Amino acid sequence: MTVSDAGEEALLLRILERAPHPPEGEVWAGDDAAALATPSTGRLLVTTDMLVEGVDFSLDHFSGGDIGWKCAAVNISDIAAMGGIASHVVVSLGLPGDAPQGLFEGILDGILDMAASCGVALIGGDLSSAAEVVISATALGRARGRFVTRSGAREGDVLCVTGSLGGAAAGLGLLRGGIAGDDMLDNARRRQLRPSPRTEEGPLLAELGATAMIDLSDGLARDLARLARASGVGCSIEASALPVDPAAAAASSILKTDATSLAVTGGEDYELLVALPEDRLDDAVSEMEGRSGLSVLGALTSDRAISIAGRAIESWEEEAWQHFRSQS
Repeated sequence: MTVSDAGEEALLLRILERAPHPPEGEVWAGDDAAALATPSTGRLLVTTDMLVEGVDFSLDHFSGGDIGWKCAAVNISDIAAMGGIASHVVVSLGLPGDAPQGLFEGILDGILDMAASCGVALIGGDLSSAAEVVISATALGRARGRFVTRSGAREGDVLCVTGSLGGAAAGLGLLRGGIAGDDMLDNARRRQLRPSPRTEEGPLLAELGATAMIDLSDGLARDLARLARASGVGCSIEASALPVDPAAAAASSILKTDATSLAVTGGEDYELLVALPEDRLDDAVSEMEGRSGLSVLGALTSDRAISIAGRAIESWEEEAWQHFRSQS
């Protein structure tokens, strides 16, 4: 049976059957809009992101479950990057009429699995016919206290990053090349297919006084440039300071590329790039132990020049992720 054979109403019914039920006084899937109780504390946060076949993923490498998981994950990551906690997600999905229903079911599985792992509820969305698979999600969340933007970093703040860099880019290269390997290489592929948003780290870093934060969706080079330019600061990052993912280092020789380049220009790691007051750094490093970890990249300066590994940021940006260039 295909998606077209099942029909829109049957697919909507499947969503209603499988999505969790709303609490008293709220309306979720099945109406024109979702009605949510106003949070008694905190700020409502809303974000949206889209994945398009041939640009953001290829069905040669991604299962339906991977697509659904990733779409939910990238939106939940954006909420975390504001220092918030995601609570609800709405998803719109376009599928070719001849797509197998199994693809739809897989996408739904992935959305629900990712959302459930973060305590997020799927509350509705939309379905349509499309020439290729297109999926868009809107996530809602709240900040427990203060929320963090890209524009608050100051001279003297310490620039840090959670986790490690370059793993997702290495995974994409391995998938494109059909390269099998050991557990290390499997980790790289997993980071590309099923990223893990830093849902604990974002709110914690906000509470610890983060002055600016952004998730690394388009790679360190592009997202660092966004944060630094929005805040009116600069920085110089040494290559030795970069926490290169061991999987990226292992894959770099196979892919005939440089591990540093994977870490700087490769997108979709969904780590958090954060500016912290110097006097809060030790507390932040301690809090991140046992979670993703936190690496110090350098100090922010009033000079707006930005460089990584001795190269101006502009030259790195030319090599980085571009939404209107195929990445699949």
